[in-house]
Amino acid sequence: MTRLHSFGPINRTECSGLLIGNGSADVAIRRSGRQVVVDVMDRHGNVQVLTIA
Repeated sequence: MTRLHSFGPINRTECSGLLIGNGSADVAIRRSGRQVVVDVMDRHGNVQVLTIA
């Protein structure tokens, strides 16, 4: 079995160029205390980003 290297806790990750229909979005997902925050960094086309808790 192959194991991934342990990097410790991940506090932020970015997803760029997510294709949604005819558009795309770049988002960052980060920790803020006990919450998770989704930041929309950029959008192209008729794209809406909705977060549901």
